[in-house]
Amino acid sequence: MNLKFLGRGSAFNVYEGNTSAYFMLNDELFLIDCGETVFESLMKKYVLDDVDKINVMITHTHSDHVGSLGSLISYAYAILGIRVNIIIGPNVEYKDDLIKILDGFNCQNKYSFVDIKRYLNQYSYLKKIEFLEEVHSSDMKCYGILFHTNNGIIYYTGDTSSTNNIVKLINSNENIHSIYTDCSNIPNGKHLFIGDLVDSIPDNIKHKVYCMHINNNQCFEDAYNNGFKVVEVK
Repeated sequence: MNLKFLGRGSAFNVYEGNTSAYFMLNDELFLIDCGETVFESLMKKYVLDDVDKINVMITHTHSDHVGSLGSLISYAYAILGIRVNIIIGPNVEYKDDLIKILDGFNCQNKYSFVDIKRYLNQYSYLKKIEFLEEVHSSDMKCYGILFHTNNGIIYYTGDTSSTNNIVKLINSNENIHSIYTDCSNIPNGKHLFIGDLVDSIPDNIKHKVYCMHINNNQCFEDAYNNGFKVVEVK
């Protein structure tokens, strides 16, 4: 299960598009975040063609992560004739805020919240999905998304300023397939400083770490120079 990226930029890095990834299982689309540029990318890349179901996972409700979710929901309902499923975990606390946002987009009754348990062992490759609370913004709850697959765990941090969950996963002795993490070359901010990432990741794991939510071109070079990879948008 390799994630395909629609964008890899931070909120103000308009040259790289909003960070968002997806994968397909059978004819189902699984989309992580849907910022301002994401619906346009989905359309231009024909990702929505021939999908039977659309499942969306939201890391948090900043606009570069939910800004075009209303367009996706409205298009799926009006043109594709399907309701978007928004996957929600038992610990996720942004549901009420997301409802208000989608009400503002006039999306009432055009989507469904679906309990994460529905996806437990329903696919031959994907066994389980979890939401892990991350540290990003003091005024809202933010989450990373953990996928348990037959080839190991895949962790997508969303926006974070902490390596705590990454370190816990590395120390858990789980087989790590890949880690996709927020990355910034600005210290002491709301995003993960690459220096902290360097200090936290053992050398034998670095090749499994993909940097995303990149804030500037220098951050690309810093990631590569420290042995990490950077997600590609195709």
